[in-house]
Amino acid sequence: MDIKTYISSGKLELFVLGELNETEQQEVLAMAKQYPEIRKELDSIEEAMLAFDQISGKSPSTGVKKKIFDSLDEAGEKQIHPVVAPDRPVAGTKKGAKEVAMNPWKQYTVAASMVAFFALGAAIYFANRYYDAEERFTVALQENAVLAEDAQSNQVKLEQLDTSMEQLLSGNFQRVPMKGEGLPMQEDALVDVFWDQNSKEVLLSVNQLSQLDENSDYQLWAIGEEGPIGIGLVNPQERLSLQKMALAQGAQAFAITIEPKGGSESPNLDKLVVLGEVS
Repeated sequence: MDIKTYISSGKLELFVLGELNETEQQEVLAMAKQYPEIRKELDSIEEAMLAFDQISGKSPSTGVKKKIFDSLDEAGEKQIHPVVAPDRPVAGTKKGAKEVAMNPWKQYTVAASMVAFFALGAAIYFANRYYDAEERFTVALQENAVLAEDAQSNQVKLEQLDTSMEQLLSGNFQRVPMKGEGLPMQEDALVDVFWDQNSKEVLLSVNQLSQLDENSDYQLWAIGEEGPIGIGLVNPQERLSLQKMALAQGAQAFAITIEPKGGSESPNLDKLVVLGEVS
């Protein structure tokens, strides 16, 4: 048996504090009876505990030390209580039972543990609240950025529409409605062309055009005596706006076809979408 290791294990301090179970207490009692070094160490621990009690202002009972060593001598006794408070009965104990007061060391340990527990709980609570608030603030900033970007984009579209409307009203534009009725590609397609025969300017408004794949484009054609002439690509996504096309002269009709990406030199009549005649 390594006595020094046993003494430094902390069991003796727990024994004096009354924190060991019955089996462990019997073990310490047996070791103290067998080894004088252990009995001496118990004496030192008890002296230190009593000294601390005196510093803290509590007057220890004069029979405390005697009771401890009486317990060490009584092999048949099952447990030891280091600090006895005869004048303060414990609530709920039976009459005649041994009345034990909590040692100051244990009081301070419990108090410190409770303070640490509540401090940790408060820290976790406020950390979670801060994290939630920060996350909501970040989401709000992102949503505001998207709204600001949309507002700016809409503002640009409105300014472009205002410009186009001013141009439309200031000129001598004729409306040429183009429909997909009777055509196999898109029977519900609707597009308006505004053409000023004097200035030859052409503006286009998309009402209904289906989306195309990435390899195709809509192309506007001005059809006159010289045949169809391509005057611009049409963006089906630009609605509520006037798309400016190239100048057109002597047009008798306008048409839109589906062409390969970037447009063609001549229209693919098999993919004719809308057609409108100039009245």
